[in-house]
Amino acid sequence: MFLKILSLLLLCLLFISCNINKFKLKEGDILFQDLDKENIDDAIKKVTKTNLNYNFTHVGIVVKDSNELKVLEAITTGVQLTSIETFLNRNQINGKSKVVAAELNTQYKHLIKPAIEYGKTLVGLPYDKIYIIGDDNYYCSELLYVMFHKINSETNPFQLNPMTFKDPKTNKTLEFWDNYYKELNHTIPEGELGLNPNGMSVSSNITLLYDYYRKKHLN
Repeated sequence: MFLKILSLLLLCLLFISCNINKFKLKEGDILFQDLDKENIDDAIKKVTKTNLNYNFTHVGIVVKDSNELKVLEAITTGVQLTSIETFLNRNQINGKSKVVAAELNTQYKHLIKPAIEYGKTLVGLPYDKIYIIGDDNYYCSELLYVMFHKINSETNPFQLNPMTFKDPKTNKTLEFWDNYYKELNHTIPEGELGLNPNGMSVSSNITLLYDYYRKKHLN
């Protein structure tokens, strides 16, 4: 009898522990993703690497849509709402998602709801293949920047910096980017203002929360 009670207590403690440690997404959380399925992902990594152990090539923001959490993101098919499951399953290793969740620091949280409301109006617009800010095409990190810039341009949590398409080791433009922009018949926007998921992930305006791949809380 005693052993049965002890076993039940241990099971209860295990259940409570699992629920305490389980990470739950909320509206406004930012999802950084490591995509390495295509050559462009490697080219992005090479020119945007930071000192973090992570190397992100995509980013989206969690939003509520009809009381369901989804990811608002800009991918090659355009600006869209994606199910959480689809986003997390997009690029896995051994069934584990290469995604890290983050949140904006307190001073920016009042901007989340109006920024998301505006972001939803951009659904359906095309992807920005050229990576130039200021038109009606959007790449992933540009989408988040524009959403918050529209609400308050003076307190945007994401900052623009000069872009580079050069290999940091050689200071020469990567062959991939030369060919990429030749196909688009467009000059390489070297030095023009922009932003990328890696740079956003090291911003002092956000806090990394959870590593889905390692199943580990980061804060």
